[in-house]
Amino acid sequence: MIERIFQSIPEGRLSEADQQSFLVSLGWSRGATWNDLLRSRRVLIISEAGAGKTFECRSQARLLSDAGEPAFFVELAGLAKGELRSLLDDEEEARLDAWLSSQSDVATFFLDSIDEQQLSLGSFERALKRFKKGIGSQLGRARIVITTRPIAFDEELVRGLLPVPPVSSTESNEEAFAKIAMRTEKKQQNSNRDEEVADWRTVALMPLSDAQIVDFARGQGVESPAALLNDLQRRNAQEFARRPQDLIELCADWREHKRIRTHHDQVAANVRIKLQPRDDRSEAAELSVDRALEGASRLALAMLVTRRLTIRHSAAADAIHSDAALEPAIILSDWKPNERKALLERPLFGFASYGRVRFHHRSVADYLAAQRLRALRERGMPFRAMQRLLFAETKGKLIVRPSKRPVAGWLAITDNAIFEMLRDNEPAVLLNEGDPESLTPTQRNQALRAYVECYGKGGWRGLKVPHIQIHRFASPDACA
Repeated sequence: MIERIFQSIPEGRLSEADQQSFLVSLGWSRGATWNDLLRSRRVLIISEAGAGKTFECRSQARLLSDAGEPAFFVELAGLAKGELRSLLDDEEEARLDAWLSSQSDVATFFLDSIDEQQLSLGSFERALKRFKKGIGSQLGRARIVITTRPIAFDEELVRGLLPVPPVSSTESNEEAFAKIAMRTEKKQQNSNRDEEVADWRTVALMPLSDAQIVDFARGQGVESPAALLNDLQRRNAQEFARRPQDLIELCADWREHKRIRTHHDQVAANVRIKLQPRDDRSEAAELSVDRALEGASRLALAMLVTRRLTIRHSAAADAIHSDAALEPAIILSDWKPNERKALLERPLFGFASYGRVRFHHRSVADYLAAQRLRALRERGMPFRAMQRLLFAETKGKLIVRPSKRPVAGWLAITDNAIFEMLRDNEPAVLLNEGDPESLTPTQRNQALRAYVECYGKGGWRGLKVPHIQIHRFASPDACA
């Protein structure tokens, strides 16, 4: 079993705690393990969907139980609908009763938001209150680990409803001495740590490190996991492998193709996999992959045009937000409500905030918006209409609208007219956006020549091609 790493979330950065780029910037050194976390009495774990938080909490609950300690795994969505005991089997309920009557043992409760989109602000609060009621007056003997979302509401609710009670003033001198002695011993054992263990910890579950990617891939049956990592590094594509769920999919693809495919192929495959019907629970409606793909691409284009960053999933979005989210009922007006619900609860979309979802990867949204424009062109959309959407004329020059650059890059792969407009006006887009590797050798030669002619004489400042795009663009048959 891979030992996952956790990092404390810096003050004021809670909203970024589920963003992979931010977490990678924190690094893995000096991170905490489960042994470190379980020394605290309250632990809030922030992570994005697919990061492995549910697996980790289940595993830790099982390890503690196997070691003879009272430990329980409880889904918050279930707790929002029923009492604590109704979620436990007979053995777990007997273990709970034994702990409640012991008056000395410490029990560990893992409260997991496995189904984030089913939790509203009200149901999250209701779940915490039911848990508190379920353990009676024993908060002081409970170690509580909660997986939650990167929003201040959740943290404030947890701190308010599940406080750490002060040590009882009625404890004997012998008990106090024993606690001091144990604390001193722990300090000596952990003398390399700069500060005493805090009662409260708010941490992020770190993405997989390169070494963990290798170990994980080996467990997935990849015969040469080091070769997989080398290919990922060569393409700077580790972002598609740092979440356990993504790496499982990538390993399956690697076992079939023995290589990391082009960025275009990766994104296309990733989209179809994440739009498959869910097998972990029943869905609101039946929805084929092709219909889900059509709906997702329509939403992606609408988000591009309206510049909305999130999609309304439920009425919970209206209670705490002042800014507008994209309304799927308007964009997918020909769909039934349950079909829209089923689409937004597939893994292509992730939790954004209460009642709102977003595309899991920005590159996926850009790719899908381009796919929708391509489909509209095939159905008769005039080229001038697409040109007006993507391009603008300023000071006699044709430029790509800044927010439309990624979509234009993706379109250039399959639409020669768009490619030629970019080549002749803004060749940097052909290198910076989309997947340059999917351009033909002739197109790459033309793009490189146009780039040199446009920018080779200097005068441009801050012009920089992302390192990963250089890797994708490079080809033995490309020459200026």
